[in-house]
Amino acid sequence: MYELIYRSVASPNLHVADIDKILETSRDFNSKNEITGCLLFHNNEFIQILEGEKTILQALYANIKKDERHFNVILLTESEKDERIFPNWSMAYHKLSTKDNVNIDKLLFTNNFITLSELIDKPTHASRLFWYMAKQLLEQ
Repeated sequence: MYELIYRSVASPNLHVADIDKILETSRDFNSKNEITGCLLFHNNEFIQILEGEKTILQALYANIKKDERHFNVILLTESEKDERIFPNWSMAYHKLSTKDNVNIDKLLFTNNFITLSELIDKPTHASRLFWYMAKQLLEQ
């Protein structure tokens, strides 16, 4: 099992419909290739965790870097691991309802990490990093 985590900045013209399309395409591709993961979006930035077979993930990442819906794609980490964090999710993502409009960025960020924490049995370096970031945001 292999894990790859990257971050990127959304293109200025990215819309909600674009994120929906990303999720639709990702879920289809991921289920066909036994890839699981989580996509987090906050403050015009993406962080994505991908789990699966190493060569498939590296080829996928090469394509992700070429996608014009984001830029400044930076590989945060990649490594072998024993088991999946997201065994049942082809691509986890959390959407807020319209009633959450107040302080939406902060809510989206913290809710993504709450969702992530509910799925993790054994914390990884990435999950500890995410919780640290969420804690810093809440303390602001």
